[in-house]
Amino acid sequence: METYQNEKKWIWEDVSFPNFTYENVNIDTLNYKFGQLNMVEKFMNQDDIDTLQLDRLLNEALSTSAIEGETLQRSSVRSSINKILKLGLEDDYSYTRESDALIEVLVDAKTNNQPLTKHRLLQWHKALFPNGNSGLREINIGKYRTNDEDMKIVSGAWHKERVHYVAPPSSDVEDLMDSFLEWLNSEDKLNPIYKSAIAHLYFVLIHPFDDANGRIARAITDYVLSKSSLANAKFYSISTTVYQKRKEYYEVLDFVCKQTSQDITKWMEWFIALLEESIDTTLIEIESVKIKAKFWDKNRKTKLNDRQKKVILKMLSFLPTEFEGGMRVKKYMGITKTTRLTASRDLSDLVAKGVMKSEGKGRGVFYSLNFKN
Repeated sequence: METYQNEKKWIWEDVSFPNFTYENVNIDTLNYKFGQLNMVEKFMNQDDIDTLQLDRLLNEALSTSAIEGETLQRSSVRSSINKILKLGLEDDYSYTRESDALIEVLVDAKTNNQPLTKHRLLQWHKALFPNGNSGLREINIGKYRTNDEDMKIVSGAWHKERVHYVAPPSSDVEDLMDSFLEWLNSEDKLNPIYKSAIAHLYFVLIHPFDDANGRIARAITDYVLSKSSLANAKFYSISTTVYQKRKEYYEVLDFVCKQTSQDITKWMEWFIALLEESIDTTLIEIESVKIKAKFWDKNRKTKLNDRQKKVILKMLSFLPTEFEGGMRVKKYMGITKTTRLTASRDLSDLVAKGVMKSEGKGRGVFYSLNFKN
């Protein structure tokens, strides 16, 4: 296992930790984008707002789990969001204990502005492990770590792991977390954008739990931003952008974690750029929401069976990009678990009703959604 530290100290070993220093980062563009998001929300109807919240939370839940190497079923997460937010959308009721628990944590972080106490934080952690373990590993659930072994942040395959960081010993965690929560809940004049960036890094550096530190760090970021009046926290997803840029994420952590000073300017610059990209993604997603709304409005009287609805939802989830390769009979069979004959009939029916259009010839035939009026 490769480690990046030789004789240099980890950042927490410096006597000044956690008195972070940084140069001011220009946040004018980010503030403008938050303003755009606020303005757009005012002109959205409730159905579009619900759809956007669903899409953003869905992608966030899948991404925050994927970063930790866990895979959740998209349909289960969607069902949990629909149930917990009481959106009243069509549902297949496939939610699970795991998907329910994760959505409850994300929603609590984004909507509950009460102080983030130790008890609440431990409840978050407990909720993320409804089965009482982490895979085959036994860990402390709803408790800070106590193991005497080094807590390491690693990436890469098992035989090619890289150690990016070794966290403070477990004997120091209680005191460090007390200080962290006191700082987090303090009424200071620090800009919430800055505070969210620092809070994420600060928590990751302590790494207080045996598992799920990344998921909770991202939830804390949402919590800090949701307390501000910048924008609706359910409209954007930090986790989705972190997942897309996870290589950069580890690179910037490498730089910050293994230095001897408390200068975190590089982290602040990277994180604020990440926030900008997250808002950009939402602004693009809003256009997708409008397209979906028009599509369903056009087809509101069209009779569709459950298989057809499932495939259409799958294809719409790829907006604003097209469903890769179009829908083919074999793909339809895989998504709906039906026969070739039924898949062919369903697709022909969708074309006949104007919901889809057929493209290509012979074996190259594929189907795409018809967005034209």
